[in-house]
Amino acid sequence: MGILDNAKEVAKAVQEIHNLELYQRVLNLHSDIIALVEENNRLRDENKEFAKAIALKNAMRFKEPFYYQEDDETPYCPACWETKTIAVHVTFGVARTNDTAWSCPGCKHTYWVKKNRNPELVAPIRTVGGPNSWMG
Repeated sequence: MGILDNAKEVAKAVQEIHNLELYQRVLNLHSDIIALVEENNRLRDENKEFAKAIALKNAMRFKEPFYYQEDDETPYCPACWETKTIAVHVTFGVARTNDTAWSCPGCKHTYWVKKNRNPELVAPIRTVGGPNSWMG
């Protein structure tokens, strides 16, 4: 029997002995118990969300210029991840001779990634679009 069931049983017993003041106190106690149970459930759900967020953060790995998760070959948008902590897959756009375009459906950035880059001579990634761009 749970705490709410016990409180109901106590309220029923107090009502049967016709003590109005005690009955009112038990009803108030019952209301407080319900509020605590609801708060406990809310906190439990919030804790699950935090645990999922931490697991996602631990799963993300940066391999320039994108973030990746193990066993997921599709990259994630670095702008969305680093500014809003939202994991959004970028989508392949077009492959040209020297570079490849990837687009983020979340922030609307387009990333042009050079092919066969020398990691010691990495040039900055050009981004096109986005919320603050003249093209966005």
